[in-house]
Amino acid sequence: MRTAPEGTRDDLQGTIARIRRSVQRMARTTIDRYIAASPLYTQTAVPEHLHRESAHTVRSMFEVCLQSITDESIDVADAMRENIERGTERVAEGLPLREYMRCWQIGFDVLSEELERELGTDHGLFWFAFRRAHVTFDGMLREVISAYEIHAHDLIAAQDRNHAPTIDALLRGDGWVFDAPDSVPAEPSIMLLHIGDTLAEGSGDRNTRSLAATRKVRAIRAHLARAVPGLWLIDVRPRHARILMHPPIGALDPLAVDLARVSGAPVTIAIEDATSIEDLPRAGTTAAEVLDIAVRSGRTGTVSRMSDVALEHHFAHTSASLPVLLERCAPLRSRPDLVHTLRVYFTSNLDRRATADTLVVHPNTVDNRLIRVRELTGLDVHVTTELLTLAVAVSAATVHPDAGADHPQ
Repeated sequence: MRTAPEGTRDDLQGTIARIRRSVQRMARTTIDRYIAASPLYTQTAVPEHLHRESAHTVRSMFEVCLQSITDESIDVADAMRENIERGTERVAEGLPLREYMRCWQIGFDVLSEELERELGTDHGLFWFAFRRAHVTFDGMLREVISAYEIHAHDLIAAQDRNHAPTIDALLRGDGWVFDAPDSVPAEPSIMLLHIGDTLAEGSGDRNTRSLAATRKVRAIRAHLARAVPGLWLIDVRPRHARILMHPPIGALDPLAVDLARVSGAPVTIAIEDATSIEDLPRAGTTAAEVLDIAVRSGRTGTVSRMSDVALEHHFAHTSASLPVLLERCAPLRSRPDLVHTLRVYFTSNLDRRATADTLVVHPNTVDNRLIRVRELTGLDVHVTTELLTLAVAVSAATVHPDAGADHPQ
């Protein structure tokens, strides 16, 4: 390969050093231009990873291209391996290859402009530096496209191994012929997840919402694979997940918090053990009831079993008496704020000050709300039988805790 004239090598090194000091600015320029040029994004709905992972990849590309101008021995595949592997995450998010390439090409345009700005008066030196950087960039693109293609094939294969139909059949009680019967747990456990929305899923941009949901599902699947030994069948969707597994080894208590951390979405988990494959329909029903109670009773971020919510389950379980008890509390249906106050009051062991702290209100406000409950229903939290009736209503309530916040205190 052609080398730089000896007399200009020091000048070239100085120029590269100056450009390197501008790499952060150049990366920001690249991302800004990409956002403006891509039909996938708007300035008000930009995925966070563009300013984080993508900007880091662009900076790395600049550094490697600049280094290659004076260092022919640089191994492009090795130097960019981590960035290229991280970039394959865009495959699972549904980002078209042409859009992925758009960002890389804009980045090289920005680098070329910077080289021309610094070396434009010395055409020979500029073209030498440009050719070196361009050869390196072409090598990067070959690695990127190859990794993207391989990951796309792997993703298609993984989707072909979708476990949802198998889980559906087992929870219905239908038979299923397994390719590897030795891997089937004798006493499986079922784990159900209720998954909330990330901030990005509330975006007004459809592409941003779709991208955020896909990233959330991938993050949850990946963490489950790392953190939960004995996974057998798994089906993760944007709003819920179903996992069949060997009996859990060790405590799973931190799992919901960890999943929320990696996905950016609140997660609530319920687990039930089955005595056999044939017992899975019963275990699935129980787990679903536990999850429903856990979500409605504000146990977001926890892992619950029936033993954790047995009392709430008993209160809310369908019976001939439940409609009668709920009718006594009917006026609360239009006051979810009062239902939420009662729920916090009960979980605070009837401590008005602790309730006030949780609700971030004055203790007198709690008293006023409890008085309003009595006025609407005739039920007083200071009378044991009436307190239990209200507890039934709270356990059976399906309102969101934040609903009705605009009601008077």
